[in-house]
Amino acid sequence: MSFKTILAIVVFVLAAGMVITLLVFWNVYIISDYHTIRELYISTHGNPNVPATGRWTVLSLGITFFSIVLVVLTAFFIVYLRGSRFKQQQKDFVNMMTHELKLPMSSIQMFAQTMVQREATPEDRHRFLELILNDCARMNQLLDHLLKAQQIEQGRMPIERQRLLLRPFLETFVERWPRPLQLRWDEGSDAQVLADPVLLELALVNLVNNAEKYGKGSVPELSLAGDSRRARISVHDAGTPIPKRFTKKIFKRFFRMPTRETRRQNGVGLGLYIVKSIVRMHKGSVELTTGSQETDGWKGNCFTLNLPRAA
Repeated sequence: MSFKTILAIVVFVLAAGMVITLLVFWNVYIISDYHTIRELYISTHGNPNVPATGRWTVLSLGITFFSIVLVVLTAFFIVYLRGSRFKQQQKDFVNMMTHELKLPMSSIQMFAQTMVQREATPEDRHRFLELILNDCARMNQLLDHLLKAQQIEQGRMPIERQRLLLRPFLETFVERWPRPLQLRWDEGSDAQVLADPVLLELALVNLVNNAEKYGKGSVPELSLAGDSRRARISVHDAGTPIPKRFTKKIFKRFFRMPTRETRRQNGVGLGLYIVKSIVRMHKGSVELTTGSQETDGWKGNCFTLNLPRAA
């Protein structure tokens, strides 16, 4: 928490305390003033039935005024905090983007300069070109994620639904993946959904990439299950379980867990945001389940896409 935020909280607490104190004194003054007048009236007329005065109206107006001041003060404080949080997010985003783009650019420049300054062997030349292409693919994926996030925010993400049999779709996905994947399905899991295969594949690519990055070398497992209403696609890894306090935040745009393991990996916090947005576009939901070997009998994280079955 920054110094400015702490100072704003202190100022708000003091101001709110001052308003509440003034409200209390206002009530005490009006009520005590009324009791004084009532005693004087009784001593003069001998009648306890004091005629109605405007003091209760003044009291209610005072309470209303101080309440409005307190509400306005709270609203300004909330707006300030949101603005500060947005500025911090912008700053974090610029830092992440600078880091994510500077590293591959520096690598590409280094390998290109090496090839220009000296005669490389065919083996070195081939290796340098592969590394350059990998860095280009990394930057292209980053820019593609930014474009997809912008399209989602603006509601311009195109979607073309079609009837899709999930079992052959997942089998094809596993066959085309460049690294080993496991696939299993429940008996009778012949689920058919109305989905955009390109967007659904993008969601799975993000989940599998995360499973490989944070799975501590384990082979990600895809599974297919469902019932009469929903089809469930799950991606499971055997990495460190995500802490409970982050299970909702990880789906927010640009959020990355403040852990050493996360900082060692590339990314700007858009993958799971894109996954959740794609699933919502298909009128479904995404769930995260975590487990530990000691208490649950399995370890890791399991992301499940719940999609409505086609009628």
